[in-house]
Amino acid sequence: MKRLFLITVALLLSLCAFAKGGNSDKGYNIQVNVPNLKNDTVYLAFYFNGKTYSKDTTVLNKGIGTFSNKEPLKQGIYIVYFNSDKFFDILVGEDQNIQVKVDTTNLSDVTIKGSLESMKYQELLREMSKRHKEQRELSNQYKEKKIDSLSYVKKAEALNEEVSAFQKRMMEENKGTFFAAFLKGTIPVETPEFKEVPDSVRMMTRYQYAKNHYFDNIDLQDPRFLRTQYFPNKVENYISKFIIQHPDSITMAAIDLIERCKGNDETYQTMCSKMINFGLQSKIMGMDAVWLAIADKYYLSGKATWADTAWVSDLRKEADKIRYNKIGMVAHNLMARDSNNVIVQLRDLKQPYVLVYFFEPSCGHCKKTTPVLHDSVYSKYKDKGFEVFAFYTQTDRKEWMDFVNKHKLNDWVNVWDPNRESWFWKYYDASSTPGVYLLDKERKFLAKKIDMKTLDLILNEEINKRNKDDNKPKKK
Repeated sequence: MKRLFLITVALLLSLCAFAKGGNSDKGYNIQVNVPNLKNDTVYLAFYFNGKTYSKDTTVLNKGIGTFSNKEPLKQGIYIVYFNSDKFFDILVGEDQNIQVKVDTTNLSDVTIKGSLESMKYQELLREMSKRHKEQRELSNQYKEKKIDSLSYVKKAEALNEEVSAFQKRMMEENKGTFFAAFLKGTIPVETPEFKEVPDSVRMMTRYQYAKNHYFDNIDLQDPRFLRTQYFPNKVENYISKFIIQHPDSITMAAIDLIERCKGNDETYQTMCSKMINFGLQSKIMGMDAVWLAIADKYYLSGKATWADTAWVSDLRKEADKIRYNKIGMVAHNLMARDSNNVIVQLRDLKQPYVLVYFFEPSCGHCKKTTPVLHDSVYSKYKDKGFEVFAFYTQTDRKEWMDFVNKHKLNDWVNVWDPNRESWFWKYYDASSTPGVYLLDKERKFLAKKIDMKTLDLILNEEINKRNKDDNKPKKK
């Protein structure tokens, strides 16, 4: 939670900085006419990087209110908000003198005057709503068997062609405006069939093309896209659907996106924040390597000149906790002492799978986890190549031994470091307990910070896979 808070604070600081100033000196004047309301408060908000932020308020006087300021708005999609159930979007482009008339009982019927771009956006919404309705009706006709499959396909293709023609016409007629850029960004890039390519590689060729051209319709250095509903989702879809879900692949893709945003300070900073947050929030194990790589390359290297010094200092502390225990990395060889003061080395253990388990007897989670680990998981796999390297993190020998005896852990490799010689806290994040690190035969991190159910599943899969490999016929 602390890490997420830190990144969010950095994003908000940069957002506040970019909120100053605008794209002209004309300011904005958005009049809202709501005949069915009299003295209600209306809010003006905007989209930014997947969230919404309040920008202005007005109190209706006999149904009419005005959002205005001498400073112009950043171009983007804004929200006229009445309450959680009643709101609608408007496009704010270069001309920010806009008149809006709406009845909150029918928000699909919004009248826009003044700004041509805002009017065109409303025309687009009405047209797309009409086409979606036609698509639903056509789909229902097919489901109800009122038309056959050939007729359905033919009509659906004709409808798609009409929509495509409408979009192209709107973009051509409004070339050079934010509206045209916005509309183009909503259209997926078409992937060629590549019929000339052999069948065996055609699918991969099409995938590579779609991946490489995914952002062809969006200028990643245009900050106006940050203030749209769809841009953040497009980025997330690209990372989750077009990039192999492995830390190395995602790190490369994330850094590529950041570099492509560098031409504009706002897009650059925002993409840095978005990608480091992606690594922090990912539920995929090992994805901490993503945010660590971004932290090292941009924030901890000094390139992120906008970042607060105290925040960077906290980020460095968080980064150092995981720097030496990334998934796939060879684990540091721990040297600790057993109850007889004999030095035991992690690398001397012979079992193919070793769990490095950091614990404190006073830790509530340790009290619950340790018996499950010993009685359910260890007992199940101890004769199948699994060992537990149980590391007591404190310095009270009696407390340690009492805990070991109480839970009957004497069949584990029990160690401690009363003289603080091993630097275990540096190489393994033992800032919270229990600390769970599963190592493979080469003593690489296979899994970490997992619960006992997940540990059981991983061990079962790994051991079964190893047994199958061992039983394969040897090549002569």
